Amino acid sequence: MIRSKRLFLLLFWCIAQTIQAQTLHAVFVADTKDESLATACERDLEVMHRQLAQAASAMSYRLNDQTISRDLFTTQQLAQVLDKLQVESQDVVFFYYTGHGYNLSGRQDVFPILHIQKDENQLKDNPALRDIHAILKKKNARLCITLGDCCNQISHNTRGMIGRKPAIGELTLTNDSLNAAYRKLFLETSGDVLITSSKPPQNSFAHPDSGSYYTRVFDEALELASRYNRDITWETLLKDTQHRLEQHSATKDKVSLYEIKLKGQEPVVVRELDFERMNRYLNALSDQNLSESERQALLGKLHEFFVKKARIDIYVNTTLGEVQPIEQVVKRLYLNAGKIQRINIIERLSTVAADGKHYERAAIQEIWE
Repeated sequence: MIRSKRLFLLLFWCIAQTIQAQTLHAVFVADTKDESLATACERDLEVMHRQLAQAASAMSYRLNDQTISRDLFTTQQLAQVLDKLQVESQDVVFFYYTGHGYNLSGRQDVFPILHIQKDENQLKDNPALRDIHAILKKKNARLCITLGDCCNQISHNTRGMIGRKPAIGELTLTNDSLNAAYRKLFLETSGDVLITSSKPPQNSFAHPDSGSYYTRVFDEALELASRYNRDITWETLLKDTQHRLEQHSATKDKVSLYEIKLKGQEPVVVRELDFERMNRYLNALSDQNLSESERQALLGKLHEFFVKKARIDIYVNTTLGEVQPIEQVVKRLYLNAGKIQRINIIERLSTVAADGKHYERAAIQEIWE
């Protein structure tokens, strides 16, 4: 009897140790040394640390959090933390970056490079967000989330700062619906999610008091989705985050990107439209150097860039002319080939469809002789 009791206690202890060993690893990287971003990044750290602490609590996971900021904000420190991160198969890894970011002309990856090294001679050492995600995925955690709240402009840049406004309020675990939302997102899913706050070539924006816009609306979306959406998923959460981003005047034209690859679900990829390829397509329609058959064939490629009922605002030089359906616009370009010198897409006046792959409203500028 005593032996059986000891075996039972030993088994219970082993189970308890296994459960206790499950960990949410949170790696926070914040450019709090930068004069223009320090206050906003500090606020971002508070928001995201609270969110991850609440998620760990809801799952009954241990929180292993590491912060790379201030004097530790270096590529060497980041590489060291990532290399030493010890992850078990049922753990969750969440990487969060807030700071400057950039992209490069001709680079195929639409996700940004993190602007940690500021010295011009050391820019090559700056890590790409996707590369960090790949390193973390190799740790073989059950779930790996990587989020970068930073600019995605071509070449390095200064992140946009907006005038001071009231800080957002604290969120607390006041009901089980929030716990249930965390469990749905972090405990009941396996796979990986890669997120960035902006597509190239866009900036991200921040408030000195309430922090970065994308972090702020991500925070809001998670809180409200937990109250009103019983079927919360990473896709619905990130769509709601994007919708909230569009509600602010400073970020109404900003488009976030994400790739969701979860076990048992179809991959969800929202990526930037290929502006250069689309510009070439529109210009080819009015290129008289192409044969008649080549230009005719181009008319059938609309679906690659536009939704079926897309509407186009047409600027002739600097004057806004008509608003026409896309089918009518491409015929117009085809017929006016002898008069149009060049066609430009006006990105800031264009709207991407929900799938992130096509335009539902676009503005083009025709440069006439």
